[in-house]
Amino acid sequence: MRFHFQLDGLSSQHQETLMTIEAAMTPRSAFAIFEIKSCGLKAVRDLEGAQAFLKTKLSQCHMSALEDLLKVTEMDLASLTKAVKNVPIAMTKRTPVAG
Repeated sequence: MRFHFQLDGLSSQHQETLMTIEAAMTPRSAFAIFEIKSCGLKAVRDLEGAQAFLKTKLSQCHMSALEDLLKVTEMDLASLTKAVKNVPIAMTKRTPVAG
């Protein structure tokens, strides 16, 4: 599943964070992010509770891909969740930026 975040109307810092996440996504980590967005995981949930909840929603290969994504982006689960929550996605290829 390939998707990209809709960046219109977001601050430049938020756009940069989302582009970093997007660039590091693999198909498995993209599925994990999609699940985070759709399953109601809240950034305010304690880290252990959030990870336990995700383990009930994701397979081990998707959890591993999510952990790898967190390492590559140097983010924690709460920061990632906050960055992607409520940001619309598009299920198409990103249009290249001119310039």
